[in-house]
Amino acid sequence: MKYELVIFDCDGTLVDSEPLTNGLIAVMMTEIGLPMTLDDSLRLFKGKSFTDITNYIDDNLDHALEFSFEESFRQRSQILFEAELKAIDGAEEFIQKVNCKKCVASNGPKRKMETTLSVTGLDKYFLPEEIFSAYDINVWKPEPDLFLYACRQMNVSPDKALIIEDTMSGAMAARNANIENFIFCAEDAQQFIDAGFRTFSDYNLLQID
Repeated sequence: MKYELVIFDCDGTLVDSEPLTNGLIAVMMTEIGLPMTLDDSLRLFKGKSFTDITNYIDDNLDHALEFSFEESFRQRSQILFEAELKAIDGAEEFIQKVNCKKCVASNGPKRKMETTLSVTGLDKYFLPEEIFSAYDINVWKPEPDLFLYACRQMNVSPDKALIIEDTMSGAMAARNANIENFIFCAEDAQQFIDAGFRTFSDYNLLQID
């Protein structure tokens, strides 16, 4: 294999969590007086850090919340994941074909990844020390730091790594790290193509040998 390490993003790349999490964000925003649809939430927050969500609330709500939006979101999303979360079609079969080192690097907290990977059965493919969160280093995509950190922890040079992402912030983080990448997008691929990224829409068709 050309690569010595494959780095997977988690949400939207391995697990189909983006519609669930962004749907919950939209519901919770509406509950606090900031009406929002799923499409609005995806447009505003997909692939972003939770700070972007709390900043949006601070900028648009005219009073302070009496509860922690993030803590409430984490509690409610865990219940949602356990009830409804599925793996991305073909992701598990693709992981099984990867015959080099592999890891996960996500903007989300480790607790969230532990839940989503466990619920979908993908946790068996990654040791705990192969799961990296931007919260580990307090730097979030689109900065390159998380991917470079993952390479260091996995003892692989960035020029021998491949990143699989699904968001523009993740794609830009890969580009900023100067690491080869493929962007998974079942729809709306044009924005990535226009930006010069390689895309795929089906794991069964992705060849990385």
